[in-house]
Amino acid sequence: MNSAKKYEFRNLKNSSDKMLICPKCMELLFKDDIEHYSSCPYCNSKIEVDQELEDFLLKPYVDNWISSQNRANFGMLSPEN
Repeated sequence: MNSAKKYEFRNLKNSSDKMLICPKCMELLFKDDIEHYSSCPYCNSKIEVDQELEDFLLKPYVDNWISSQNRANFGMLSPEN
């Protein structure tokens, strides 16, 4: 199995959000671009969804779900005496 990174990601300035860099034209792509198009909107290079790209797309949703579960569980804890 090839463990080499296929895609490069860059953090946005003053934000925790990341963007994908198109491997062909080097344009920055938003998550919405990747979710709605199977190719780069700038150069039409095919974007193949692999585990690395899937993790990039799903991380915000997973983090939000974990955070909401932690808040819900915190409210259910019984006070210790």
